[in-house]
Amino acid sequence: MRSSVSFPPHANNGEAGSPNDMRAPADMADAAYLIAHNHPGGVRVLAERMGVSANTLQNKLNPNNTTHHLTLRESVALQVMSGNPAILHAMAAALGYTCVPALPDQAAGDPVEAFVALQQEVGEFTSAAADAFRGGKAMVSRNEIKRLQYRYNELISTLNQLLATAAARVPAPAEEG
Repeated sequence: MRSSVSFPPHANNGEAGSPNDMRAPADMADAAYLIAHNHPGGVRVLAERMGVSANTLQNKLNPNNTTHHLTLRESVALQVMSGNPAILHAMAAALGYTCVPALPDQAAGDPVEAFVALQQEVGEFTSAAADAFRGGKAMVSRNEIKRLQYRYNELISTLNQLLATAAARVPAPAEEG
């Protein structure tokens, strides 16, 4: 079961200049910096979990540092330890791609449940789009775009799940013999 978070109108969510109108990371370095600095406990906690010193990680995350940078392995470790794949998404965006979560094997998946989940995601995406365009607004906020992107990715992931559930039911080819 998935959950959804709604903000009351007084929260000013999505309005230009709102404190909730967060910018997306501009590049991989911004994404890495934001992962570490927005993580509970910050750089110190992530460095400890990654097995590196907090000073070393802080230097590698410093956008003004031109000599020390995260390696690819460290970038993956940072994302795994934080549970935040923002670097991956920034890389994909820079290359003109989007990322969706990988799916577990669907051999035992229920096709009816997969179809119902797909319909729920269509509804969630439709709701996000309606909220973004409600009232004939000429502009859409960054948060509304982020919500639409999230719902879009969830919809694609659910489509993939339904396809994988169907593909798991294709009989194996007969052996020649």
